[in-house]
Amino acid sequence: MEEKISLIADKIKHSSRLVVFTGAGISTESGIPDYRSQGGLWDKFKPVYFDEFMSSKDARIRYWEQRLTMEKDLSKAIPNKGHTAIARLHELGLLKTVITQNIDGLHQES
Repeated sequence: MEEKISLIADKIKHSSRLVVFTGAGISTESGIPDYRSQGGLWDKFKPVYFDEFMSSKDARIRYWEQRLTMEKDLSKAIPNKGHTAIARLHELGLLKTVITQNIDGLHQES
């Protein structure tokens, strides 16, 4: 395993355009549930899709009510080791960009 980790670390070190893709899974260690897992956000809330959001006042109200409820958990969360490792890559000048669907702000905070 250490050999594989060393190989990945070497590739990262010598990369000129490192891009990191993340999703909800990176923030679960920070106490933010993902969407699809049991006990996740979709167990608590019905998703509001973009077309529904744009065409229905009720859907927009439902979305913002859900968002305000989620904000309580988001405001308590702090970056975890995954977030700080990505931030460290940025500090070292190795990271070109982060692409994420996350709305928790933990990448920016880290």
